[in-house]
Amino acid sequence: MKTGTLDRIDQCILAALQADASLQNQTLAERVNLSPSACLKRVQRLRRAGVIRQEVAILDAARVGFPVLVISRVSLRSTAREAIQAFERKVQALPQVLQCHCVAGETDFVLVICARSLPEYQAFAQQQLGDALELKSYSSDVVLSTTKFTTQLPLGTARPVGA
Repeated sequence: MKTGTLDRIDQCILAALQADASLQNQTLAERVNLSPSACLKRVQRLRRAGVIRQEVAILDAARVGFPVLVISRVSLRSTAREAIQAFERKVQALPQVLQCHCVAGETDFVLVICARSLPEYQAFAQQQLGDALELKSYSSDVVLSTTKFTTQLPLGTARPVGA
């Protein structure tokens, strides 16, 4: 499936699943005005194409014991391919790191990290980031509150690439 080849029904299916991935096929089919078999085929096609990467439950971090959220900016001593790959492998193995983005600009990576407390984050940053990796620098911002958090893409406003 090419980027930008989602028709209106595909977009409706994806919007509904973004809002509630636990929808039964029958309910989803009714919402998008398709037969259950046609709806299921479309969902399976979207999964095979990688448009639907994963279906998850989004937890309230604070209610499950992770009230601290930190955004860290990391600069590596070397930006050679091997150094970048070693950093990415290390980050993949750290469950506290919720997101890792390679970025252009003054830093090389932006991480989103969860912790049970500030002392726990500090120990994690020193042991897992500072001591264990070849970092030039890192800085951290503790999230005080979250005004908006979503994983839903604005499909109604999406335009095909090149349009």
